[in-house]
Amino acid sequence: MSNPAQYVDVFAALGSEPRLDIMRLLFAAYPQGMTVGELQAQLQIPNSTLSHHLEKLRVEALVTVQRHHQFLWYSANVETTEALLAFLYNGCAIRQPASQQEQAYQRLELEVETIPSREKFMFENFLPSVQTFLSNWFGRVALPVGFERFTQKAIQAIFLAQNESRRLQHQYVGTEQLLVGLLSEETGIAAQVLSAAGVRLDAVKPVIELQIGRGHSTRNEVPFTPRAKTTLNIALNQSRELEHSYISTEHLLLGILVEGQGLGAIVLEQLGFSCTLLEQQVRTALDQAN
Repeated sequence: MSNPAQYVDVFAALGSEPRLDIMRLLFAAYPQGMTVGELQAQLQIPNSTLSHHLEKLRVEALVTVQRHHQFLWYSANVETTEALLAFLYNGCAIRQPASQQEQAYQRLELEVETIPSREKFMFENFLPSVQTFLSNWFGRVALPVGFERFTQKAIQAIFLAQNESRRLQHQYVGTEQLLVGLLSEETGIAAQVLSAAGVRLDAVKPVIELQIGRGHSTRNEVPFTPRAKTTLNIALNQSRELEHSYISTEHLLLGILVEGQGLGAIVLEQLGFSCTLLEQQVRTALDQAN
């Protein structure tokens, strides 16, 4: 969703200090989550008040709830939060220097002026909470150098890569998770080229899991491996060489293919796909798009 009005109810749900505190606690406890009793012990608020706040968050899909025996377990819904962050960061900071986050917040304030009065009220009241929330979240999510130049599709692919790392309970994002993220994103040039070549997500994921197995990490923060960072730097350089002002999924895929030594590239070769040929196909797709 790119229309700010579509996020108003989500912003309103987060526009409360107790609910932000709940989200921070649930992120810290991700993926296991917390029971109502554990949340109440941490927050020291009445049970009825806590239930009210949790219901607000649940309705907007910011949290999920499951019953286990006699307990209700609440967890942060990472997918919703990452979509919200992608919207905010793409709308506020794409193609701006990473060191100028304050300009991003100012731009968000300017965008408020175009929103109808009811929605504008919610944005204005929520903006300070957005700033606090972004600061806390960015402390947990490892963002790549040049992140401000990434398109929303590239951001989504990286978030999906981080989700894959969490699914396997690993404490890092490597080139193999980046490959999964690009395939999972589905709409970018990278996914289109890979799909046209016959690369399937349901074939890639089992091979990766067989290679690296499952970990035991419960950390929410998932930084990039040194090789993944090299891949991201190559993606940045590929964007510059192509004289593009942005970094999208095709540049990320070129990073994996050009670097060539990461598990992402190795898995492609193991499945019978030539990285050299795939690189040519990406460049052909870019030529056709111009």
